Amino acid sequence: MTSMVEDWGAARERQRRRRRWIWVAAAIAVVALAPLVTTFVLGIVEGYSEVADPARAIRTRDHAGYIAIGIALLGALVFNLRIWRNADEVERRQMTEAAAVTGIAALVALPVLSLAAKPLALPNPAMIGWAVAIAALVATRIVQHLRG
Repeated sequence: MTSMVEDWGAARERQRRRRRWIWVAAAIAVVALAPLVTTFVLGIVEGYSEVADPARAIRTRDHAGYIAIGIALLGALVFNLRIWRNADEVERRQMTEAAAVTGIAALVALPVLSLAAKPLALPNPAMIGWAVAIAALVATRIVQHLRG
């Protein structure tokens, strides 16, 4: 009788792990494909607008990267919320700490980069600041994972 209960728990753990890896694969696919799909769609919009009226053509090339990053970040957010729902208290604490590090990185990087934008001729300091914050998040999660 006890072996049945132990087998049930092990089976549940395997199912939970498999579901998590499916979500990881989906998030990686969304984050990897978002820039490609966004650039493709915006290229079609730009092409149609240029054919319709060349004087009023929509220029999307300057913004395609930002839109793709936004879509990728939304995908990552959904992925993290999904993990949060299935996490235990230890993993939730780790995720909270990683979010705190991300917020601190953003609070420090964004004003500094905004002040340095003119002297360094940065085209979009906010995007660089958000990239620094996301890099801090990823680095924190990697360190947490390596520490166990």
